[in-house]
Amino acid sequence: MIIDSHIHTIYSGDATGTPREIIKRARSIGLDAIAISDHNTMKGSLIAQEEVKEFKDILIIPAMEITTNKGHIVALGINEEIKKGLSPEETVDLIHDMDGIAIVPHPFVRYRDGLFAKIKHMHVDAIETMNSRYIFGYSNWRAKKLSIEKNIPEIGASDSHFVGAVGSCVTDVDADFSIESILKSIKNGKTTAYGDRTPLPLILKEVINKKIKRVYEY
Repeated sequence: MIIDSHIHTIYSGDATGTPREIIKRARSIGLDAIAISDHNTMKGSLIAQEEVKEFKDILIIPAMEITTNKGHIVALGINEEIKKGLSPEETVDLIHDMDGIAIVPHPFVRYRDGLFAKIKHMHVDAIETMNSRYIFGYSNWRAKKLSIEKNIPEIGASDSHFVGAVGSCVTDVDADFSIESILKSIKNGKTTAYGDRTPLPLILKEVINKKIKRVYEY
């Protein structure tokens, strides 16, 4: 199963793709499952779960990216929103209460609220060892090193904020075609992360477009 577990839509407030556009992109490149992990909302994820019903070849894993008081955590497999601003420990407990899994995205990138840039370590279910939005490779390398040292399952994800970047980094999960099987396999470390960085020109284009948008909104 090839999955991209960290994708943003227009409901994140800082991304451009709609859930339907992202589903179409994911299907076109052969992904088996995706997670719409918008910032502090499940709206995009819930819409995607409705949109995907007409397709039989791709799964939508319910998800969101939560801003804790120390950094970001991606929650997969949850059934309701978790409020931002809680401690990482409280957030992970709430995720587990819903039988979800907690993934630390971009764990060492301070300017993107990487959790392990602010705290030394805590128990989580997986960490992103490949995030395609890293311009330089050091943070991915450091995350991979921690994954090996602490035996934490690894995840590859695009962290896409525009449709063309979906699938830049992915995870190969040894699982059956079901959300439950995917989550269980991630927890058991049956994952391999691979992919490429989002090309720098595309990231710069995204940043410029956001700045232009803010000017017009102002």
